[in-house]
Amino acid sequence: MVLAGRVWVALMLVAGPAKPASTEALKQKAERLEAEARALVNPEGCSKVEECELAGLGQKACGGPRAFVVYCSRTTDAKALQTKLEALLKAEREWQEAAGIMSNCALTRRPRPQWVEGVCRLR
Repeated sequence: MVLAGRVWVALMLVAGPAKPASTEALKQKAERLEAEARALVNPEGCSKVEECELAGLGQKACGGPRAFVVYCSRTTDAKALQTKLEALLKAEREWQEAAGIMSNCALTRRPRPQWVEGVCRLR
């Protein structure tokens, strides 16, 4: 019994403490969620700029969105998109914290949507 205990201690010293999910797995999760969020965005189908909506995408390490997406409120499931964007925000925070990622803390300028021939675009 003492030998088994010593073997266990030796294995723990070699293996080190249990590690959380790898930062690469966290990064891949965030990338997958971003792709899924972008797939929900439909910029087409609006008849005027007032129907174009803007949403923050992701999270800079210092806070605030790292980018923006624009979509048509008539043709995009805004609730599903918002749910996906919140999941992305959480995943990016987890990844950045685990990886010790820093950013320049510069604000990402909030663009204005524009409407061009039935398509919402970022200005």
